[in-house]
Amino acid sequence: MVVYLLKRLILAVPTLLIASFFIFSLVHLAPGDPIRGMLGQYQDPELIAQLRKAMGLDLPFHVQYARWLGKIVRGDLGISITVKRGAPVAELIAQRFSVTLELATFSLIIALLIAIPTGIISALRQNRLSDHVSRLIALAGVSIPNFFLGILLILLVGVYLRQPWGAGGYVPISRGLGKNLAHMFLPAVALGTAYSAIIMRMMRSAMLDAMSQDFVRTARAMGIAPWDIVRRDIVKNALIPVITVIGNSIGYLLGGSIVTETVFRLPGVGNLVIMGVFRRDFPVIQAVVLIIVVIRIFINLAVDLTYGMLDPRIRYGGTS
Repeated sequence: MVVYLLKRLILAVPTLLIASFFIFSLVHLAPGDPIRGMLGQYQDPELIAQLRKAMGLDLPFHVQYARWLGKIVRGDLGISITVKRGAPVAELIAQRFSVTLELATFSLIIALLIAIPTGIISALRQNRLSDHVSRLIALAGVSIPNFFLGILLILLVGVYLRQPWGAGGYVPISRGLGKNLAHMFLPAVALGTAYSAIIMRMMRSAMLDAMSQDFVRTARAMGIAPWDIVRRDIVKNALIPVITVIGNSIGYLLGGSIVTETVFRLPGVGNLVIMGVFRRDFPVIQAVVLIIVVIRIFINLAVDLTYGMLDPRIRYGGTS
């Protein structure tokens, strides 16, 4: 496992290089000028030229990329140009990352609490009423965008039911855990519902596949209790492909939080990206997207290592 882990970490280096190049390229190809956005109505051509030179924006593309990459390697994510002028991007992200992490974690918990039991019940009661209802709900969950569901939840809870925690906003944990969770509940539901539908469908398919295997028929022939077969054999084997979906969902939750945080006015990293896009703050956008890529890489690695814990037959390094 150690050799496998080292190989994956080595392969992560070119992956990050390629990802960083595409991130830097796409951000700079986007329309808009951060200097003009920073100056607002005061558009003096001479001052614009001076600021572009001072920030290195007048240099050739490859030189700008090399400079930015060199700073990233040293742990310097750059300085914000327009979102909070002169503030280190690392500090801006650190101040907001806990909100995004809490939202993603809460959303994943809600998704798993809905998806795993529903997927199991749907598979065990295949083609019955509960199975049809579960699949219909899953289809609706996949089809409805999380930002639209968030708006509906705000209308229902915040406007019609007149609950103060239903109108969005954020309350830090320091002001009370109950208030914090209340304000995070609706965003987590809006973000986690779509992913619960995806996980549920995969859990159902994996359960049905495991139930048709020979070891299940053998266990039934040996007289083992049906629930013990489901718990110890079917569910454990079905979780292997589901783990992949769960791992990908964590990355998607971090990305999906961008819109959800905007809808519910949460001061997270996603809201920071939106501000960076509107104000053309290149360092902010580049840093946040690169961090999400790094998180995705390590999540995929953790998923691969989890396979061996769930199935002892899996061996790392190409043998089984």
